[in-house]
Amino acid sequence: MKTSKLLSLLLLLTVMMSPLRAEDESQATVRHLLLEVKAIPATAQEGEGAFAYNDYNRKRIVSLVRNNALLLATDDEVTELKEAGFAPTILMESDDELTLYRRALYGPSLKPDPVYHTYDQITARAEELMRQRPDLMVRFQIGETTQFHRPIYAYRLSNAAAQVHDRPAILFDGCHHADEVMGAEIVLSLMEKLVAGYGEDPLVTKWLDTLEIYLVPVVNVDGHTYVNSGHDPRWRKNARDVNGDGIVGVFPEGVDVNRGYSFNWAMGGTNDPDGASFRGAHPFSEAENRAMQSLADQRQLLMSISYHSQGEVIYYPWIWGKMAAPDDKVIKRIATDVAAHITRMDGEGTYAVSPGGPSSQSYPWFYGRRGVLDMIIETGKGSHLFPPEDVPGIIAENLKGITAFIAHADGPGLSVRVTDAVTGEPLHAQVWLPRIDNESVDRRFSDAQFGRARRLLDPGEYYLVVSCEGYETEVYPALEVGVEGWTVLEIKLQPSTISRKISAR
Repeated sequence: MKTSKLLSLLLLLTVMMSPLRAEDESQATVRHLLLEVKAIPATAQEGEGAFAYNDYNRKRIVSLVRNNALLLATDDEVTELKEAGFAPTILMESDDELTLYRRALYGPSLKPDPVYHTYDQITARAEELMRQRPDLMVRFQIGETTQFHRPIYAYRLSNAAAQVHDRPAILFDGCHHADEVMGAEIVLSLMEKLVAGYGEDPLVTKWLDTLEIYLVPVVNVDGHTYVNSGHDPRWRKNARDVNGDGIVGVFPEGVDVNRGYSFNWAMGGTNDPDGASFRGAHPFSEAENRAMQSLADQRQLLMSISYHSQGEVIYYPWIWGKMAAPDDKVIKRIATDVAAHITRMDGEGTYAVSPGGPSSQSYPWFYGRRGVLDMIIETGKGSHLFPPEDVPGIIAENLKGITAFIAHADGPGLSVRVTDAVTGEPLHAQVWLPRIDNESVDRRFSDAQFGRARRLLDPGEYYLVVSCEGYETEVYPALEVGVEGWTVLEIKLQPSTISRKISAR
């Protein structure tokens, strides 16, 4: 195709596919055809191109995987596509929009492919693994869903999982968004890898001997069930009956679980209940968010990954008013390393990395409020429900990324244990690096159970302040963090003079 002809074609398609004005939308003919268009040029998929895919607005382009698009169209639009030089194939005709979406995203059966697991199948598989190796894996409930009160489970894996250990803890979770089902599949595959690999795979054995790994395969259980039951493949939010009419499961009701965290809540999502990113009535209005908060309250986490789809990019905290996060160098280094281990679906290069914004999503909250080096990985490209043949490859590549991610739990960094100098009891003390931290993040503390605070750092010299109410503050103006592993520091705080006088009475 000559350049001039291609440009004319793209201009025609851009006009044809551009969003209608609000006053024209109601007059538009309902798109009743599902088309497949193959071999779309890269130029048409970029910027303002006719096939630029927007995963938040699938009114026309439902998916665009490997240069092949599925889109909704009218008869006139089919004619225009043909005149522009494309060869659209009509896959289905229906006046029911949901039926067209089911055909596009589920395939000819109009039901999810068995490669995607339901929540019941995930919990059943987890129960089977726990029966096989009860020493390696335990389950505990962190909350329940907002609408149907179904349990939300977390799993702890280590070589002695029945109890919590003074070790670095890492979290992997999936399906904040209901239709982004690859997260559940990746986390489930990781669960199977950990149980099967202990004692067989030296690397997995090392992980479970030295770390605690926490898994939440599905955060948004109700929404995930809507998608994986075949009810509606478009469902993104949870199942909350937002308008209170007693009728549930009517698209696009619900609350976006990944816009409901309290860190800069008003900066994320939308107030529009019909919007794809409706953030709810107030921070932590949704039980799903409170479940994740409960997990973070129960266990101090070092790092975490939340899986989403799509885009083949890793987002990490953050750029805020042109300022990077306090731990930008470290978390960017880790994100870049992880991305370099995940090959894209087209085989041409690896995942990208990008700082996100400081909004109401999970990664700014985990980082800003809890000090967890958290990132979102957008798996795959061009859809949320991928063709079944692509699923194993996406999982395999992301397991490579997990291997790279877990390697960073070995440091370098600072591991501080704070105890009472008199009793030896662990203290919940503030562990502060004032020349790194600023007021954009909450202060970090040692956990109450072990008195431990861990922080990944680049090698170098740091100014450390450790304080606890009722105790004398300790200051380390030139603390050296080594090149490899954890620099361990035992700090025994002396009760303050006032505290000693009070206890002596």
